[in-house]
Amino acid sequence: MSGRHLGDRIHDLLDGRLNRDKTYAAMAHLGECEQCAARFHELRAAREALSTAEAGIDMSFAQRLLDRERIAQIAAQEPPSRIRAVQPKDHRPVIAASMAGVAASILIAVAWVLGAPAQVGLEFVTTASGAAQPVAHMGAQGMRSGDQLRSWIHPDFSESRIVPIEAKVLQRANGSNVLVATMLHGADVIVVTEEHARLAPVVDQLPRAAVDGIEAYVLNVAEPAQLVWQTGDVVIALGCECPLAALEAVAAEFPTADEPSFVDRIGEGFHELADLLP
Repeated sequence: MSGRHLGDRIHDLLDGRLNRDKTYAAMAHLGECEQCAARFHELRAAREALSTAEAGIDMSFAQRLLDRERIAQIAAQEPPSRIRAVQPKDHRPVIAASMAGVAASILIAVAWVLGAPAQVGLEFVTTASGAAQPVAHMGAQGMRSGDQLRSWIHPDFSESRIVPIEAKVLQRANGSNVLVATMLHGADVIVVTEEHARLAPVVDQLPRAAVDGIEAYVLNVAEPAQLVWQTGDVVIALGCECPLAALEAVAAEFPTADEPSFVDRIGEGFHELADLLP
């Protein structure tokens, strides 16, 4: 033991917590090591002074001071990694991340609601011509190219028996756009009305049309015949001075569209949210 200091074993020696062999070894070390011997005598003198003091010293407090000194000595011998391990964790980054996640979830929920298409009733067919102002106009060639009809549903004019005549986009007073197009199917003039919206559930009370792959509803059987249906986020209505069977054949020429994806709806919601901000 001559090559090492006693360290905190001095306290064990003072408290009588060492067995006989370790006590003999510690006492022998004190006879050889001046540093440990000086420390031993200092601690013993301090304990004796505390035990004989008559000034009302709180002995439990004094003992805690000695224990704190001993703890500091022990901590000085611990590796830094172990000391860091017992330090309390800083939960502020976790709390900040949680709050940011909640805020993002609320923002996405708001965008989801705002991105939902408006609901329209059957009156959109008859009130389309009363829109506030025209936004765009296209002739037959513009309709065939498809560039201006990209966001609307239309037949493939290169393979369909339907011939485009003209189309215009009208803007309602509430800001929504409506497409009104004129097409020919044989000798019949077809008026097409479309709007990005959701068809009101009231259509479930109407009779179904005989169109494969489309849940089309009959607005009017007698001439002018009228049909309406939902595809994707677009409501389409057809009307013509023709038999209902002829109008059902025209409806079958229109393709179906997929429902807007989650990303598309959220993107539309953020667009609407940006318009609401000053």
